[in-house]
Amino acid sequence: MRKHMRGGGVDIVIVAWRKLSRRSQLLAKALNAKILFFPDRVPYIKAFLSTFFAVTRGNMHTILVQLPQGPLLLEALLLKMLKRCKVVADVHTGFLVTTDWKGLLLNAPFVKFLGKSDLILVHNDFQLNLIPVNFRAKTIVVYDPWYLIGRAEHKGKQGDYIVFPSSFAPDEPLEEVINSINSFNINVKMYVTGDWRRQPKVINYASDRIIFTGYLREDKYNKLLSNARAIITGTKREYTSLMSAWEAVAYAKPLALTKTETLKRLFGNYAVFYDWRNNESIANAIKSIISSEPNLDAREEFKSKALKGINMLKHRLEV
Repeated sequence: MRKHMRGGGVDIVIVAWRKLSRRSQLLAKALNAKILFFPDRVPYIKAFLSTFFAVTRGNMHTILVQLPQGPLLLEALLLKMLKRCKVVADVHTGFLVTTDWKGLLLNAPFVKFLGKSDLILVHNDFQLNLIPVNFRAKTIVVYDPWYLIGRAEHKGKQGDYIVFPSSFAPDEPLEEVINSINSFNINVKMYVTGDWRRQPKVINYASDRIIFTGYLREDKYNKLLSNARAIITGTKREYTSLMSAWEAVAYAKPLALTKTETLKRLFGNYAVFYDWRNNESIANAIKSIISSEPNLDAREEFKSKALKGINMLKHRLEV
């Protein structure tokens, strides 16, 4: 990855713990930033120490942290005082909305430190409502820079299958989609990407038309999406935007999404929406996307909005 240099150092570093998101990878491309990724687990001691040594030995003017890990935000703010650099917090919904004990322990206590950041990034306008009112003046909306996902280099013969890009998270309606395909005997093959071992029981659904790919290398994953007929994905919770949805836009694929207010506001002119609690609604959405074409005008509008957010971010960071 290219590094934008100033006085022998890197201008911007993006720090991620545990899991590196595709959003962070794309932001690094957009900002010419270096990624510091430390795949550690709770209590993040190794990640904390690795971050400290990497940043203190470097020469950067901005640290952009990929949340939800609250301790990462706190460490970045301590490094800010030590290195006299800026801190940008890229806020994931999981940092602001607590759903389990880990969130209560590792995220919620650190939300108050957002105000110490120089800049806060949210992924969509709806998520902005979750930011404490007194922090919103330093908050900007930056959509995932999906337009940087390569499209032309993966062109090939279009397949007759759909893809469900899955992280096997509990908020995904994967089983509901599979049950709908089987119940209505829809004549379609669906590839489910991601590490199914996170929910081992789902492998029982494997069949000639429900294929679990396991983890795919980036090139194979991109090729699978590029040659798909359509993409279906979704979440059961609000305030969440989905990289898999932006990937569908990037590859100009018809898209089916769960009917959350957040996703309807984001993708209303592009996607078909379904009620994940209703098998017939899911089935109708699948039938729609395998027989329709993408809205390319909406895609261009998305690109303009994404570029606007990135340009605003660059301006604020003086890149």
